[in-house]
Amino acid sequence: MGPSTRRALVAAAFAGLFGAAHLARLGSPLARGLAGAGLALLIVAIAVRAIVARRRRGDARRTVREIIGRTDAALGAATLRALALLDRAAADDRVGSPELAGLHLRRLLGRASHARVVARAQQAAARWATAGLALGALSLAAVALEPSRVVEGLDVLAARGGEAPLDLPWLEDIEMMATPPEYLHQGAEVLLPFATTMQPRGTVITVRGRPIRDGRALVLTDGGAEVPFVDDGKGGVIARWTLGGSTTLQAAARFGQVRVRQADTQRVVSIPDDAPRVILEGAPRTVKLLEEPSIPLRYTVTDDHGLREVDLVLRAGAKEERRVLSRPAADAKVDRGGYELRARDPFFRRTYVPIEVRIEARDNDPIEGPKWGRSEAIVVVPPQVGEPEARRYVALVKVRDALTDLLADRIGQKAPDARGAAAHAAHEAEAQAAARAEVERALDADYGGLRVRGRIASLARGQLARLDEALAAERRSTTRAAHQELLDETEGALLAFDAGLRGLGFRDAQAVAQRLADVADEAAQAAELLGGGDRAAGEGRLDAAVAVLGGGGVELRKLGELGLDLGEIVANDLRRIARARGASDWHHAELAARDLAARLRRPDPSFGGGRGGVESGAPRGPEPGDASSADQEVAQGERDLEELARDHAAETSAVAEELSRARTPEDVAALREEAKRHAEAIREAVRDLPQPGAPPGSAESAAAAGREQAEAMAGALEQGRPEEAVQSGEGAVRSLGEAARLGAQGHGFFPEERAGREAAEAQRELAEELAWAEEALRKLRQAASERAREGLERSSQREGSLADRARDLRKRGERGDSRMPEEVLERLDEAEQAMREAQRALAQGDGEQGNERQRDAQRLLEMSRSDDQSQDSDAEPEGGERDMAKKADIPDKDKHKGPEEFRRRVLEGLGGASEPRLREAVKRYAEGLLK
Repeated sequence: MGPSTRRALVAAAFAGLFGAAHLARLGSPLARGLAGAGLALLIVAIAVRAIVARRRRGDARRTVREIIGRTDAALGAATLRALALLDRAAADDRVGSPELAGLHLRRLLGRASHARVVARAQQAAARWATAGLALGALSLAAVALEPSRVVEGLDVLAARGGEAPLDLPWLEDIEMMATPPEYLHQGAEVLLPFATTMQPRGTVITVRGRPIRDGRALVLTDGGAEVPFVDDGKGGVIARWTLGGSTTLQAAARFGQVRVRQADTQRVVSIPDDAPRVILEGAPRTVKLLEEPSIPLRYTVTDDHGLREVDLVLRAGAKEERRVLSRPAADAKVDRGGYELRARDPFFRRTYVPIEVRIEARDNDPIEGPKWGRSEAIVVVPPQVGEPEARRYVALVKVRDALTDLLADRIGQKAPDARGAAAHAAHEAEAQAAARAEVERALDADYGGLRVRGRIASLARGQLARLDEALAAERRSTTRAAHQELLDETEGALLAFDAGLRGLGFRDAQAVAQRLADVADEAAQAAELLGGGDRAAGEGRLDAAVAVLGGGGVELRKLGELGLDLGEIVANDLRRIARARGASDWHHAELAARDLAARLRRPDPSFGGGRGGVESGAPRGPEPGDASSADQEVAQGERDLEELARDHAAETSAVAEELSRARTPEDVAALREEAKRHAEAIREAVRDLPQPGAPPGSAESAAAAGREQAEAMAGALEQGRPEEAVQSGEGAVRSLGEAARLGAQGHGFFPEERAGREAAEAQRELAEELAWAEEALRKLRQAASERAREGLERSSQREGSLADRARDLRKRGERGDSRMPEEVLERLDEAEQAMREAQRALAQGDGEQGNERQRDAQRLLEMSRSDDQSQDSDAEPEGGERDMAKKADIPDKDKHKGPEEFRRRVLEGLGGASEPRLREAVKRYAEGLLK
């Protein structure tokens, strides 16, 4: 192979290589495949050419044909024959001498024209030189156009897995900046390029630089994801990367599906937004609800960036309940608080398995979504169904025993004489004090969140007062008759308490039976699941339900006669369930559980002197032959008091409505015109006072509060509401007086002294406006009372009738089995007196005074219906089957003022906030709430 050929082949190799590089630079699989295939074919072709040339040099006949035959065909043919003769002579001596054949061949070769052979060779060399020159020119052009494109193309061609093996520079003058997420409220930070940095998760990493070569699709990548660089309008490019996890960033150029990276790397360590840390004091621990009926929860929640919500979470088996405790404002990082769980919590009452109590908190992470942190758990072990009621009943049985011992002691006492009177009185007082201590201990105790209250508590306190009066009477006159009276009263008190205790046991047994009925339904559902083949879900539920029924049945048997009756029914039906379960007869197990549930939902005595429940269809309640009807008498007294309070509330509302109707629109309109001028004067008086925002306890703060109240007074006057105007004005005068006092104590501090002086001036002007408003209100009320005189006289008569009912109720509660506690009697007496005063005021036409005294009386009636007297919810059956009143007034359609009265009372209650600065805001809130 001549030099021209070699040069041509080298030029062809470079041309093919450069062409393949340009084609591969497109980056698509097709382009890279074609480039690789073309380059491979070129290499194969060059190799094949070299092999062929080498073989041709060893073939004499081909050489003769290629060199001699193309310059002289006849000589070429003769030379080929001579070669053939030489070969035959060498193989067969008979052909002739090989030497002679060789000589013949040399003579023929000598006859070839050297000049013609040289000319032929020169022509071939010229062709190869031309081809080499053309290919060389193409290669030079490819390189000269943009040398880096060849490198890039070859790098792309050698890529594996979409990544080129050779890193190339793409950007210079690189700048970096980190911008944390907006919710962190932190400023941007300039980064040192390619130095490791730590940034919060969600930070935007901004990379700006100047491209070294134009026309490249540049990206910012972490080896997986990528974001493109875009023109920044200043001759550079910019890319923004939102930080997730820790990563290493690199600039790269994208060629189709191949990425060629820049060698520089930027390591960014991501700082995650941690879940809130919740600490619940005392957790983890286990609490028995009977031993700790009140569970205080104190918690501290911290988060690295901000909190959104704090919840109390109660979990029991598959049940869960969440209660929002706090929604911290302004992305607070710390939240502290407390909550008290009581044994009477509805979730506890519906649950018979251990309860997991946790505090959970949610943060404000918008990047990965809010995360919850939770505290360690406090496990609350609830009592058996009916166990609190049973404990309370046992404690009250001890009270009855103490009263029985007191009665037995007094029966055993000899009639006192003059010499032993003092010792006898001391003994009686000591014995009664011991019994009283037992009663008070039972009344004050807590039985797993259950207390002694309602009817039985009222009865017990009333009988204690009855005994105290009887003992005081004997001490005043220590005679046989007085002792017998004390004995009779003690016996009456014991019988009354026993009747009340039996009534409580009856009601408690009914309530517990209703709750056990729900558990029996759960057992039936579990048996149904087992019958359907779902052993995984059914076994556990049935075990839990049977255990609760067993424990509840034991406690139920402690609750008097009805409890014993129902408890035995529970035990018998549990044995039925156990027999069916042992035989895997789930159908009959389900029937037994449903039968038990149905029976417990009708918690009546099975037998009992013609007063059977389900079997006889008779009404429910204690036996008719009880020695005392105290329980029914106390219940009747409670109903009478409730009816009295309800009727008096309606009468109070009727008087207020009468006065409201009597106030004509003309009066209000006339007042409003004049009130507008006074409202402007009020605003002018407080115009220079400070705005809200001063530190609490300062003269400026008090003056600002006075300004707000004065402006509220002005607004009320303009809207024709003189009552509210007077209330706001009184508050404003008080606040301004306080500001003047604080300003006088400013000790030379100019802002405080100035606020005090301005407040004092405003107070004087406001006092005059307040006096005008009070006088205007007095005139309005006087005019309204005059118009409503006839209606007020009728209301006066009805108020007198209600006072008589209060008197009769008080007298009935002063004696015998229906004796009321002293505090209730005192409130009834005060309520009666207030009603009498209201009656006189209404009769005289003073509607405002009469209505005010009515409200006082109503408040006393409501106080008489305190928790101990007005409700017995702990002992009521869940069906709400309480004794109903036999008599009730049905109001006429035009007389029912319930919604209006409710609205008025809410507005009066909330609008009369003790904090003057808040009164108007609270009243506006109440009005919006009632809409």
